[in-house]
Amino acid sequence: MPELPEVQTIINTLSKSGLLHKQIISVNVYKIKLLKNATPITFKKFMIGESVNHIERKGKFLIFHLTHQKTLVVHLRMEGKLFYETNASNVSKKHLRIEFLLNNSHVLRYYDSRIFGTFHIYKDQAYLKAPQLTKLGLDPLDHSFNWNYLKNRISTSHRAIKTALLDQTNVSGIGNIYADEILYLSKINPTRKANTITDAEYKDLAKYSAQVLLKSIKYGGTTIATYKSDANHSGEFQKMLLVHTKRGQPCPRCGAKIVKTKVNGRGTYYCPKCQK
Repeated sequence: MPELPEVQTIINTLSKSGLLHKQIISVNVYKIKLLKNATPITFKKFMIGESVNHIERKGKFLIFHLTHQKTLVVHLRMEGKLFYETNASNVSKKHLRIEFLLNNSHVLRYYDSRIFGTFHIYKDQAYLKAPQLTKLGLDPLDHSFNWNYLKNRISTSHRAIKTALLDQTNVSGIGNIYADEILYLSKINPTRKANTITDAEYKDLAKYSAQVLLKSIKYGGTTIATYKSDANHSGEFQKMLLVHTKRGQPCPRCGAKIVKTKVNGRGTYYCPKCQK
């Protein structure tokens, strides 16, 4: 699943691609189930004639701000991809689910092999009250995010600290990959209960959450399976992972072998010596 760094990289890529301020002249919807609050007819009517003014993010949601105070909110879920491509007939259309034809002979295409993505449309400022956005916690790159916020959200939880970090109502944007890296740098065992974490450890968690996500954005996100920011570019941060996917390899700090376990059903990597 694209996590915060991947979503931000996609926004950066699309914002530089030539997409902005190009008029949408036609829309093709090939999988209706992706549309969560519109029919294909109302969705097309809503989008045609509009342009994307700018794109922002909340957690893992992409928010497309259109002309005439319209908003398109997209979640990529497990396998969603948004590519700005030419309108050439030789462009791959495997797993193509929605496409927005633009007035410059280009197309914004949405691909999704598992069809778990979501598309919502809103007028005026209605998106600000959308349940999927209002329930989100702050993300580690928000200026209001700090260790006190983190402690206040999860310090009474009896769940594993990794599970608490992955709960998007506590902290938005962190997924499985980055939770492993953040906990490793903080020297915290992923199975420890959140209510046993000390103030000093919450400070480390807040610090490394921001550091890890910013570094991943710098390197275009992490490509372990299928993530790409466009059809020709994969992320590079997987080359810098310290524990995630490193089962059996030596810990970069102490040399002990990285182990893999499951925390609430999620594959989890950690150092048994550094993260006791």
